[in-house]
Amino acid sequence: MKDKAENIITTELAKQNVTEAVIAKLKADYLPLKINGIDDKEGYKKVHDARIVCRDHRTLTEKICKLGREDAVKEQKAWIAKEKDVVAQISEVEQYLKKQEDAIDQIVEERKIRAERLLKLPGRKEQLGGLEDFLAEKYTDEIILTIDDIRWQQVIFTAQGIKLTKQQKEIDDAKAKERLSRLTERTNILYAVSVSMRSDNGRKEFIKGDVHYSEDEIADMSKEQWDKICSEFKSAVIPPKPEQTGYSVPFREGATPSQPKISEISDEEKLWNFGRLLEELVCPILKTEEGKKTLKEAERKIAEAIEILKK
Repeated sequence: MKDKAENIITTELAKQNVTEAVIAKLKADYLPLKINGIDDKEGYKKVHDARIVCRDHRTLTEKICKLGREDAVKEQKAWIAKEKDVVAQISEVEQYLKKQEDAIDQIVEERKIRAERLLKLPGRKEQLGGLEDFLAEKYTDEIILTIDDIRWQQVIFTAQGIKLTKQQKEIDDAKAKERLSRLTERTNILYAVSVSMRSDNGRKEFIKGDVHYSEDEIADMSKEQWDKICSEFKSAVIPPKPEQTGYSVPFREGATPSQPKISEISDEEKLWNFGRLLEELVCPILKTEEGKKTLKEAERKIAEAIEILKK
């Protein structure tokens, strides 16, 4: 078939003198041509004339071949159009049948998946034990059966994460509450033995004489350590205020040293004495958390006030 078509085409081209011999002669005559620079006028003309000859043979060949394939192109288009029409009609019937087939296949697959999940249902329900309060929704048997393995693991892992977070928060809150209660109890004991609390750049310290410990140290030390430190505070002695930095009680003019003056003391002395009085205050032991919280905030502010008053 191919050879027959080629023979017909070759014959048609030969009628217009487009042959292998002619093409071979074009190559032999014209491929050796070369223009030797811009001043080679004769060479330029030979190349130009040769190109025109080649162009004429090319356009003639294109015209012959185009004319020769017109019927073939029409036949090809007819074949393609018929193919599309017939395929479309058959596909309509095929897709109708496939749709019914797929519907049954889907039911079979769903039943297979459901059967597999029914086998997993007891295990999944067991996994939910203890997680009921941490799930985004209530998982009935039917809902569980609609969930694939990957989504189910996500459900369990999410609920477990929420549960662990809540448990850890409860533990942390309990520890914080216990720590606050311990600190409050120990603070009251220290105040009862004339221990002062002062704040230095946000660091709170309990001080009596040469003994001093931070609030965090008091709160976090063990019972054995606390018993030892508490004894140190109880036995510590508050040194008397040096004469040059203290404030004397005023005396009346002409009176003996035992007789106080009636003249007014300075504001600086009044502030220092007031700060000292605040240091000697004993805080009450409270029961409610709200009261303890309020007292703790008040103690912080009193400590700051004492620091200001005694500067």
